Amino acid sequence: MSKSPPRPKGLLARGLKLVGRLTSPETRTGKVFSKAERGLTKVSAKLNESPTWLRISGGLMRRGLNLRIRRQALQEKALQVLRLPAVSDVESMRDQVRRLNQQVEALGSQLELVVELLERQERGSKAAGSRPESPAPEPVARRHGT
Repeated sequence: MSKSPPRPKGLLARGLKLVGRLTSPETRTGKVFSKAERGLTKVSAKLNESPTWLRISGGLMRRGLNLRIRRQALQEKALQVLRLPAVSDVESMRDQVRRLNQQVEALGSQLELVVELLERQERGSKAAGSRPESPAPEPVARRHGT
């Protein structure tokens, strides 16, 4: 009795081995596969160079993209009628939230800098001893929305 090679346990491994055997150039199925592949490659190359094929496929792609644009516009209109947020509304809100987040981060950095400067000034005044305090600075008028 001759031992056959151990059979792979996994389904994926068995499937890959089978594909390897079927497409191997030494087997009959592999030779048929190679011949079919060469034939399909030639046909595909001729099609891709054909102006008629390119015009037809380009027209189909254009129609498909235009259909997608119209479908999205109709979806947005339907959502607006139902008073639900459309994709464009959500994207706009996301952009606004992102900008607000950046502004909050910038304000946080500025606040940290002000606190650091105040602490440094306080340490400097304590180190200088009891020096007469200067009057408190006047508040700066701020505009809202900037």
